[in-house]
Amino acid sequence: MAESATSRVDTELTGLVEDPQEAARLLVRLRRMRNVITLRAAQSPREFSSILLSLDLSHRYLVLDAPRPRPQAADFRPGTKVYARTHVDGAALIFVAQLNSLIAADDTGDDNLVLEWPTRISHYQRRRDYRVSVPSTVVQTPARLIIDDHAIHARLLDLSTSGVAILLAAAGVSVAMDKTLDCILPLPERDLKVPLRVTSVTVTREGVRIGGELDLTDSTARELIQRTVTTLERWWLQHHP
Repeated sequence: MAESATSRVDTELTGLVEDPQEAARLLVRLRRMRNVITLRAAQSPREFSSILLSLDLSHRYLVLDAPRPRPQAADFRPGTKVYARTHVDGAALIFVAQLNSLIAADDTGDDNLVLEWPTRISHYQRRRDYRVSVPSTVVQTPARLIIDDHAIHARLLDLSTSGVAILLAAAGVSVAMDKTLDCILPLPERDLKVPLRVTSVTVTREGVRIGGELDLTDSTARELIQRTVTTLERWWLQHHP
C-alpha cells in the first residue's frame, strides 16, 4: 500500500505518463498541432528548436525537423540522448529519447533527426477533458441544434466529456451567448440529445462556429460521450494524420 501511494504521488509531481496509449495520443496531438519543440543533447547546454514531422506507432520512432539554429556535427550523433520540451493542450510536455539516425531533409542540406520511441514522457497538469477532433469518416450524419423548435443542421467539429464545438452552415441563424439549447449529437453508437450552454459564437468563412458546455448530469449520457471520445482517440492513433 505504501509503495502504491508513493507511486501515485511521484506521478503527480513529475507528470509521468505511464499509459502507453496516452503517451502515443500526446505525441499524435503534438504532430497535428505542430508546436515548437526545444531540444538539448545530453552533456550539452546548447538548445535548438524543431517540430515533430512524423511518427510511426508500429515501429516506434519519431522524425523531427532539422534543428535550428543549424547544429554542429558533434551536437547530435546517433546514440545521443535527447531531451525535448514543448506544450500540448496548454500544459508542458517533456520527453527523453535516444537519437537513432540522421536523414537528409529535402533540398536544404540539413539533417532531420530520427529518434527512438521516448523512454520517458511527462505531461504536467494533464487535462482529462481535452477536445478530440471528429473526422467525417467516423461521424457522417449532421448534428442538430434545436432553435425555436426547429432542428438546424450542423457539423460536429470536436468533442470532450465536458464540451463540444459545432459548425452551423445555415445563413442568418442567430445564437445568443450563455443560452442553453438542446443539441442532438450524432455519435457512432446512437444519437444523443443533450443540453448545450453556448459559451462562444464565432463567424467564420465556413459558417458560424458554436462552442459550448454539455450538461451531462445523466451518467449514461456521460459514459456514452466518454466511449465516443475513446473511439475517436483510437481512430486518430491509427491514422495519425
